[in-house]
Amino acid sequence: MSSDRSGSSGPQASRAACRLQYVGESSSEIILGIDLGTTYSTAAAFVEGKLQFALDSRGEACVPSVVHFPKSGAPVVGADAERLRGTDPQNTVWGIKRLIGQTADSPAARVLDASSAFTITSDQPGGEACVTLRGRRMPASEIASLILRYLRERAEARFLRPVTKAIITVPVTASPALKEAVIRCGKMAGLDVLRTIPEPVAGALSRGVATGSGVEPPFLVYDFGGGTFDVTVVQREGGKLRVLSAGGDDCLGGDDFDLLFSRRVADQFYKVTGQDMTNDAVLWDRVQRQCERVKRALTNSPSARFCVTEAFRVGEEQRSLDFQITRAQLEPTWHELVERSIECTAQTVADAGLAREEVGNVLLIGGTTFVAQVRRRVAEALARPCILEEDPQTAVARGAAMLAAGKHLIAA
Repeated sequence: MSSDRSGSSGPQASRAACRLQYVGESSSEIILGIDLGTTYSTAAAFVEGKLQFALDSRGEACVPSVVHFPKSGAPVVGADAERLRGTDPQNTVWGIKRLIGQTADSPAARVLDASSAFTITSDQPGGEACVTLRGRRMPASEIASLILRYLRERAEARFLRPVTKAIITVPVTASPALKEAVIRCGKMAGLDVLRTIPEPVAGALSRGVATGSGVEPPFLVYDFGGGTFDVTVVQREGGKLRVLSAGGDDCLGGDDFDLLFSRRVADQFYKVTGQDMTNDAVLWDRVQRQCERVKRALTNSPSARFCVTEAFRVGEEQRSLDFQITRAQLEPTWHELVERSIECTAQTVADAGLAREEVGNVLLIGGTTFVAQVRRRVAEALARPCILEEDPQTAVARGAAMLAAGKHLIAA
């Protein structure tokens, strides 16, 4: 999150009365459940009764949501595109989910434009944001469709059969226009999008929360992803789920943690060298990527090494950025972002007509819930039992796949 952003929460979704009910598996046809993420995207499906992921060339389920446009040939998607960010950041697009259905002057577009090497424009006033790549303007939806197409093709390669249908998840605050844009993305990717489903609801389904009987205390789904934050209060009533309230911030995610960390590094670099690293597109992109790696390393360790080799020159000598940083040193940098999520969560609980004590468990999903500061602050603020998904990055795709296969619930 850029430091000049307002500290207020994002738009709050109106109180919902979304009913969900069991359905039986009606077909052996493969229907993908897709989590189109800001940082990573994942597709899953039930094949012969077993949940399986569409794996990339590395054998990974979480595919970087990155597209590179070479001088010639087809666009490159995923991990291979991520590697090319380091040498050609102007023609390598990341974070495209934030632009789908958005105008070029939207808050999300302005922030991404300021932090990336590529240029965000628009074909027409009020039209969807476009990215200028090698002299051509490409709408955000068209770029996002390349990620969906890649996931479809990887699924077909693994499951050895055509895949033409999908359920795609969207932020809980998604407008009808955004949902329509996502459906268009799917169509461009060769997919018939049967429906969209809010990401926190899909995450809840991945935990099997719709099983059992009787009425239990409402639970909260705290979904902190790479580009958006969603929170939902859900009531389970036997085999049905009822969404009591939902809210979120579509300009708050793990990418904003990386950006603030990067700006901290840039400030220190300027103090020492008098140079503004943000003017060097390649270096600035390398620093942002390293900040993400260090953030991940700090999940399992109280300190981590930050190293960007041959980052700058002193005379004829190439020097590296190389230092140790701790969780404690970064917490003040990330404090405002974490508190925005807490404020949004408190408002969503209030919108459900509940006191904090009336909430049962808190389900933590999304990659940013790996951040120790986030987990600790949620536990402090809500004083409720927190359940951290074993693999929070794939929870949303798993839930969507369960819905697609009729294993759990559909919204009526």
